[in-house]
Amino acid sequence: MKEQDVVEMLRHYRHDWLNDLQLLLGYAQLGKLDRIENKIQHIIERSNQERGLDRLNIPKTMVWLYQLNWRSESFQLEFQSDTNDQSTIVDDELLLTKIQKIFQILPSYQEEFQQYRGQLIFEKVDHLLHIHLIFDQNWTDLDALKEEMDSLSFIDQVMIDNQLEIVWQQD
Repeated sequence: MKEQDVVEMLRHYRHDWLNDLQLLLGYAQLGKLDRIENKIQHIIERSNQERGLDRLNIPKTMVWLYQLNWRSESFQLEFQSDTNDQSTIVDDELLLTKIQKIFQILPSYQEEFQQYRGQLIFEKVDHLLHIHLIFDQNWTDLDALKEEMDSLSFIDQVMIDNQLEIVWQQD
């Protein structure tokens, strides 16, 4: 990671924390304790998500995902790690390459001015890491998107029932 990337990351973190603190101050000045509690709970949840990613020991992937959330106007991801708090060995470079391939395809199918909120879930089953990327279904051509995702050799399953869910395993 270059120094400029670190500075940018710190800038985004500082910006997000200042926004959170300003909201908390505003709620406190208005006496809205319920909103303060909700905001603090949201901050704790976000911190726990980041800690879960940190335990996967995937620094390159983490930086890319954080940058996606800060730079993209179209995609925002939340993270969930269900790895039983055990340290997991993952090929960080390979994982990042796979995620980038998916995100090279997705923009071709997004609706104009649509913001996509998704979940990236890491689940440890036996000794394999199962990864689920889940979005709502507001895509221009969901069948074509499914077909293109299915054509990626590492993808195990693409489901489009109530949402778009892309599943693969990572060694």
